[in-house]
Amino acid sequence: MNRVSPRRNRKPIATLLLTLVLFGCSQSIFAGAQTTYKPPVDPAERPKFKAMVEALNQRARELGLISIPEDPAQEEFVRRRREAQLSEDFAKLYSINTDTIAAQVAAPSPNYKTLCDATADLKTRATRIKYSVPLLQVVDKGEKPKYEENPDRLPTMIPELNRMITSFLNSPVFRLTSANDGELRLKASRDLDGIIRLSDTINKILKRSNKPVSK
Repeated sequence: MNRVSPRRNRKPIATLLLTLVLFGCSQSIFAGAQTTYKPPVDPAERPKFKAMVEALNQRARELGLISIPEDPAQEEFVRRRREAQLSEDFAKLYSINTDTIAAQVAAPSPNYKTLCDATADLKTRATRIKYSVPLLQVVDKGEKPKYEENPDRLPTMIPELNRMITSFLNSPVFRLTSANDGELRLKASRDLDGIIRLSDTINKILKRSNKPVSK
């Protein structure tokens, strides 16, 4: 029986080991080459920037600067905020009219500081109501009211503003639908537009007046 020499067995084994070592080295080099290249990351995909964009979009949605997505929860949140603001604006129109404007009509002389603050607030809130209530956004082909910025007209302008606010807040259009709904909407829209224009005119007269502000 022939015996295989140990030296003959060592050569194939050494060759196999060398092959495995070289293969392992090549794999390591290839893997290293793969890990050295990192594709650029879009800044919008980084957590910090992504959170910033989401926060900005959220604020814009709350302020009504962008449209509300089809998300019932988000839509309900914005609706509640809008309705709360609208309710506050109507309540302030009423309180300013009864507590300030009507009081100034009956006063022997107007308090310029009180009237100036009240008319500025009236204009802001009436304008917000105008653009927040679709019911009042009607086409009016009639002539817009014009008020002269004349201090001598102030005694007649204050009662007119009081009458206009009272007429607007008591409009049936807020409580029922009638056969002449279009006319009621137009009348309420004209009253609101008159409140905006007249309160702005009174405010400008008061600011330009040389009379001292009453304390």
